[in-house]
Amino acid sequence: MKIKIAIAQTGSILGDVAKNLQHHYQFIEQAIAAQADVVVFPELSLTGYSLKDAVYEAALTCDDPILDKLAGYSRHISIIAGLVEMGEAYELFNTALYFENGQRHFKHRKVYLPTYGLFEEQRYFSAGNRLRAFDSRLGRIGLMVCEDFWHPTSGIILAQDGAKILFVISAGIGRGVSGGDKPENAEVWETLNRAAAITTTSYLVYANRSGVEDGLIFWGGSEILNPYGQAECKAGYFSEELITGEVDFLKLKHARLINRLLSDEKPELIRRELERIETAKREYK
Repeated sequence: MKIKIAIAQTGSILGDVAKNLQHHYQFIEQAIAAQADVVVFPELSLTGYSLKDAVYEAALTCDDPILDKLAGYSRHISIIAGLVEMGEAYELFNTALYFENGQRHFKHRKVYLPTYGLFEEQRYFSAGNRLRAFDSRLGRIGLMVCEDFWHPTSGIILAQDGAKILFVISAGIGRGVSGGDKPENAEVWETLNRAAAITTTSYLVYANRSGVEDGLIFWGGSEILNPYGQAECKAGYFSEELITGEVDFLKLKHARLINRLLSDEKPELIRRELERIETAKREYK
C-alpha cells in the first residue's frame, strides 16, 4: 500500500482566520489536483503564531461553523491544520486538527510549550496532557506540534502506540547563519528529523511554515523522511510551496523487520526507572 502526502509550506496573516482559510482552500485544491491523500499545514496555520494578547480574539472552538468548509474538503482529502483552540473551560491550546470524511476526526493539543528566548507560549496557552496515536484512513498515525518533537519520548510513545507515520507541524523561526542558504538551527531540526525517523522506524512528515510575521522569519524546509532517514521530498527554504511525497508501507515493513529498535524497546523498564527517578526527586525536595 502506498499513500501520497502533500505538505503546504505556507505563511499566515496574523489573526485573520477568514483570509487564512481562503489561503488553505487554494493549497487544498492544489493537493487534490495532485491526487494527494492528505495535505498538512504548519503550526497555527489558521491563526498565525505571534498573537500575544490578541490570542483570545483569534481562538476557535473545534466545532466552530467557520471550519465547516475546511471539514467539507476532507471528504476528498485528509487535512491537518493548526489553530488556537478555545477549550471547554475557556482555556487556550495550541492545537493540531485532523479532518477526514467531512468532519474533525482527531485533535492534538501541544504538550510542551516553549517559554524561553523568543518564545512565551506558557503566557498564553495551556498545555495538552496526552500523546496518542489514532486510526485514520491513512493508517495509524500520530501528531506532534513543534516543541513536542524536541522531546524524544514523544515520537517513541506514538510509535509504541502503533503510529506508522509521525506528523510534526511547526512554526520554526530562523536563527543564526550557517554560511549557506539556511539558518543554523535548521541543521538541528533536520538532524532531529533524521534521528526520529530512524529510531522509531517511521515515516516522518515535517511541515514548517514560511514567511515573516511580527519581525520573525520562518525558514520552511519542510520534508518527508522514510524510516531509513532518507528524504522522500524536500521543500525550499523561506518560500511558500506545495510539495508531495510517497509513503510506501512495504518499505516501512522491511525497515521494521531489519531495524528492531521499536520492537525490542522495553516500556516497562522505562516506566519503572522514570518512576524511580521521579520518586527520588520528590524525596529530595
